[in-house]
Amino acid sequence: MPPSPAKKAQATKPKDQPRSRIIRAVAPPKPVAVKTPAKMHRSSCPINLVLEMIGDSWSLLIVRDMMLRGHTGYQAFLRSEEKIATNILADRLSKLEQNGLISKSPDPSDARKFIYALTAKGADLAPLLVEMTLYSLKHAPRIDMPKDIVSEMQRNKSAFGARLARSAAPKVKRPRIAREKFEDPADETLSLF
Repeated sequence: MPPSPAKKAQATKPKDQPRSRIIRAVAPPKPVAVKTPAKMHRSSCPINLVLEMIGDSWSLLIVRDMMLRGHTGYQAFLRSEEKIATNILADRLSKLEQNGLISKSPDPSDARKFIYALTAKGADLAPLLVEMTLYSLKHAPRIDMPKDIVSEMQRNKSAFGARLARSAAPKVKRPRIAREKFEDPADETLSLF
């Protein structure tokens, strides 16, 4: 009787290979703390450094929405007229946070949501936005912006930019100090805004 196909396969199998392997669980190695190197920049040119920090036009539009329109939530950014895609929005918010331009905190009313706010570093972009707006007013045929804001910006761009930066900057709570009554009203400081 000729050998069966199963016996032929066993006969051709080398004898030094085990029939089955037992795999034993091995504990994974402990993670090693790795220091990330300092971020390398393409150049030290001031314009390049700002562009690397801001990233692209979407990031500036997010900063604009936070600064000028008061947007603080993910859904508010999605409703903006430029119709940013969800994956791009998530990426840009993350990059802005990594670069210290915005902060992210849990929403006290809904733990599934976050509140985004400009940091002082992000609020310092106000003069840049004012300059970009004025440039656009000069070179674009149509601008969708209230005329009173445009005229105020054109009248005194540095004051407008400073006021915008102050209003967008995070509010710092300072302890109240009892004020002494001034005898001479000329000693008080005058607030322009």
